Amino acid sequence: MSLVLINGRIVDGINEPYIGYVEMTGDTITNVAKGEYHGHKQTFDLGGCYLMPGMIDVHIHGSYGYDFIKDPQTSVDEVAKGLYKEGTTAFLASLTVISHKELCSLLEEYADVISKPGQSRFLGVHSEGPFLAKEYKALMDDHYLRPFKRSEFAEMISKAKGKLKTMTIAPELPNFDDILDLANENQVKLMIGHSAATCDEAISAIEKGCSGYTHLYNAMSQHTHRDPGIVTAALLTGDGYAELICDGFHIDRKVIKVTYDKLGSDKIVLITDAMPGKGMGDGEYVFSKLNCRKVGNTVRVIDTGRIAGSAITQLDAIKNMREFTGCSIIDLAKMSSLNPARLLGIDHRYGSIGVHKAADLIVLDEDLSLKYTFIDGECVYSSIKNI
Repeated sequence: MSLVLINGRIVDGINEPYIGYVEMTGDTITNVAKGEYHGHKQTFDLGGCYLMPGMIDVHIHGSYGYDFIKDPQTSVDEVAKGLYKEGTTAFLASLTVISHKELCSLLEEYADVISKPGQSRFLGVHSEGPFLAKEYKALMDDHYLRPFKRSEFAEMISKAKGKLKTMTIAPELPNFDDILDLANENQVKLMIGHSAATCDEAISAIEKGCSGYTHLYNAMSQHTHRDPGIVTAALLTGDGYAELICDGFHIDRKVIKVTYDKLGSDKIVLITDAMPGKGMGDGEYVFSKLNCRKVGNTVRVIDTGRIAGSAITQLDAIKNMREFTGCSIIDLAKMSSLNPARLLGIDHRYGSIGVHKAADLIVLDEDLSLKYTFIDGECVYSSIKNI
C-alpha cells in the first residue's frame, strides 16, 4: 500500500527545509519531491507542519515503570508502546552495571528480543559498563566495576548475538587495547564515560577507534585549566559524537550553548538517559538498585541527593535545545536522528528522509509539539486521535 504525505515542510536531515511531499510504499520511502503532488495515490495532508525523521534515543534505561535491566522482552514492549507517542521511533536499551553472570544472562535474553509491529523500534543494547572507573561510578555499583578483561567482553558479545551495539568504557583502565579489535570486529561502538581519563588518554582512545562520549560532562574528568580531562578532549578536537542530556539540569543551559557553538550540530547526539520514572507521576522509584525520588523531570537518589538519570522525552530535549541555543530545525533533526543513526552505522536506512530509507517519520508543529508519528509507513499516533 502506498501513502503520500503532502503539504509538509520536509526536514530531511541534510538539506534546508522545503515544502514538498513524501511517498511511502510499505515500510519504505519511495519518492521525495519538492512542490505539490499531482498523482492519484492516497494522500495525507500535513497542513504545513514539519516532517522529520523519527527520533532515535541511544541512551535510555527505561520508562513507564519499566527498567531494561529486568525482563527484556516485556520491558522493551512496554517502553516501545509509549516512545512513539513522544516522537522516538527507535532506541537502544541501556543497562546499568550488574555482575558478569547476570549481564551475560540478560544479553542472552536480549538476543531474542524483537520489535512488535506499530511500536518504536528496538535497535539493540547499550551496556553502560562494567569497565568503568570507580571514582566516576555515579550510580553504578562499584562491586562490579573492574579493568578490561578480553574473555569477559568476548562472552558478552557471544551471548548478545549481535544485539550489543554500544558500550560505555573508561579507556585509562588496564588492558584497554585488549578489547579494541573485538569491538571493531563485532561492530560494538565504544563510548568514553564514567572515566577519569586525561585529555591525552581520551584523544588517544578516539584515535584508536572509540566513537564518542557518553553523556558529555556527566561522570567524567572535566575541562579544568591545569588538569584537562575528557571534556577538554571533546571540545578540543571535535572528534567523536558527544551525547548531551539537554534537560537544563544535568548541564547548565549556558554550557549547552557553549558546547553547541563549539561542536556544532554534526557531532552532538541528544539523549534522554531516562530512568523508569519517565512518563510516570512524581514519587519514589528504584533505579540501579537505589531508591530515587522523581519531581518533574528531575530525579535524585533519596539518600545522597545525587542525580539519577532523567525523566525527559526526546521532544523535551529538542525543545530545550532550541531554546538554549537558538539552533535551527535541521540542527535538531541531525542531533536527534541523523547523528544517532550515524553513530550506530545505520544511517543507510534510518535517521534521514530519502528514497529507500525507512518510513519512520514524525510531524511537528511550529512549537515542536508532536502531531503524528509514522512507523513502517503507518500512522501509529495522532495528537487528535490516538490510533
